[in-house]
Amino acid sequence: MATQSSIKTSGFEEYLEKIARAGTNIDASADKALLAGGVVIQEEMIVNTPLLTGNLADHIQIKGPEQDGNYHSIEVGLIHDLAFTDAETARYGNAQEYGSVKNSAHPYIRPGMKNGGPKATKKMKESLIEDGAI
Repeated sequence: MATQSSIKTSGFEEYLEKIARAGTNIDASADKALLAGGVVIQEEMIVNTPLLTGNLADHIQIKGPEQDGNYHSIEVGLIHDLAFTDAETARYGNAQEYGSVKNSAHPYIRPGMKNGGPKATKKMKESLIEDGAI
């Protein structure tokens, strides 16, 4: 006795095309997602920055995205690069984050990461979905 079955699918070709497109643009999608998440973290850091002159908040930047093989990365915060942050602002930012002998700490980096982390993850996922990468 022989058994037969028939399966019909709809939309499968569209799904496969979407996966194929995502595969060719995965590096661009990863960079776009990292930037989307980085902007959220940057905004959270700025919100927590002690505001005296605004100089510290102005120096909270995003560097990247950069790619090394399959590894994609960005930096968010006071970037240790003279093109982004001068040495005086870096020292001041460090003293604000961790405190000093004369001043108590007013963290802005760690709360920015903690508060912004889940929001950044959500933004990155939305970006990847939008691009068809996931």
